[in-house]
Amino acid sequence: MTAQWKNWKTAIRSVLAATAASALLTGTAACGLGGDTTGAASAQGDTVNIGVLYPKTGQYAEYGRLFKQGLDLAVEEVNESGGVGGKTLGLKYFDTQSDPKQDASVAPKLASDPSVIAVVGDYASPASAAASPTFQQAGLVHYGFNNSSPTFTQTGDHVWSPAIGTDSYERVYADAAAKKAKKISVVYIENDWGKQAFEYFKEQAARNGTQIVYESSYLPDSTDLSPILIPARDADPDLIVNIGYGPDGALVINTLRDKLGYTGPFFGGQETAEFLDVAGKNAEGAVITGSFSAEGTKNKGAQEFVKAFNEKYGNNPGNFEVTAYQAVKDLAYAANATEPTREGIQKALQTVKDFPLYQGNETTFSFDQKTRRAPDIEPILLVVKDGKFVPYED
Repeated sequence: MTAQWKNWKTAIRSVLAATAASALLTGTAACGLGGDTTGAASAQGDTVNIGVLYPKTGQYAEYGRLFKQGLDLAVEEVNESGGVGGKTLGLKYFDTQSDPKQDASVAPKLASDPSVIAVVGDYASPASAAASPTFQQAGLVHYGFNNSSPTFTQTGDHVWSPAIGTDSYERVYADAAAKKAKKISVVYIENDWGKQAFEYFKEQAARNGTQIVYESSYLPDSTDLSPILIPARDADPDLIVNIGYGPDGALVINTLRDKLGYTGPFFGGQETAEFLDVAGKNAEGAVITGSFSAEGTKNKGAQEFVKAFNEKYGNNPGNFEVTAYQAVKDLAYAANATEPTREGIQKALQTVKDFPLYQGNETTFSFDQKTRRAPDIEPILLVVKDGKFVPYED
C-alpha cells in the first residue's frame, strides 16, 4: 500500500465521518446534490439507473459537459436497442464539482436507492475515491471510467476502472519527451493525481536519461504562474512539460508565450474545446497523451460512435466523451450478459471477456481480476495542428 493511498484513506474516513449524517437527508439541493434524472420511464419498476457523479459546475465543469454528452448518447442508443433485461436504462446525475466532500455526501443517497445498479464517475480520482467505500459496503459497482490513478481500485472488489493508468500515460509522455529533448523543465498541478503523475514521469525520464533541469508544482487555483515559469524558462530547457488539466495547461502555455517570450516546444494541456479556446494560437504544437482520436481511429465501433456523436452534437468527440460513452455501453453489456441488478453487474465484470472497446485498435477487452482494470488499452499521443488535436507522429 502506497503512502499516498494511506493519505487518501485517512482523508476519505474524515470526509465520510463529517458528511454521513447530512448525506442521508433527502432534501439536499445545493450544487445539484438532489440529482437530475434522464432517460427514465414513467412506470416505477420499469427502469434501472446508473448513478453519475460529475462536475456540472465548478472549475471542472467543462469535463462534466463532455461526460454528459457521451453518457446521454450511449443511454439513448441502449434504450433504442431494447434497454437492459427488458427494462429502460436511466441516468441519475449528481453535480459534485468533483470535490471529495460532495462525492462522499452523495454516495449514501445513491447506495440507498434500489433503482441504481451501478455508479460511474467522478472526474478526479481523489473525489471518486471519497465515495468508493460507501459503494463497496453497499455491494454497488463503482465504475471510475476516468480514474487513472493505479491506486483507485484498491478500496475493494466492487471498484473498477477501464481507464488507462497514470503510470502508462506518463511512461508514454516521458518517452515522447526523450525523443524531443535532452533537458526539460517540468511543472505539475499540486494535487494527489498531479504529484503521483509527476513521480511516474520522473522515474521514466530517469530511465531514458532525460535531465529534468527544473521542476515545480503549482496550486490548482493559481492565477499567476510567472514565479515558477520564469525559472522554468531560464533553466534553458529543450522542452517545457506541463502535467495537469486543461484550464491550468492553458494558463501555463499562455504565460510562457505571451508574458515570458518562450518559443520552444511544449507538452501539456488536455483535449477539450476549453483548452483550445483559452490557449488560442498558443496551443499550436502542444503534445498530450490520450486514448482516442476521432481523426485517426481505425476501430469500426469507434467510427460508428464518431458518426453518431457528430449527428447529435455537430462536432467530433474527444477522449472524455468516448470514455463516458463506453462506460454506459460497458455496464449495459454487463447487465444484458447477466441481469440488470447490482449482483448481475458485479458478476459480469468478473466473468465477461468481450466488453466492446471504442479506444485503440482492438475491438474488445476484459478486466484483470487482480487490479480490476483494463490492462490492454494503450495510450496514444495527440498534437494540436491547425487548431485541433490529431495523432502525433514524432
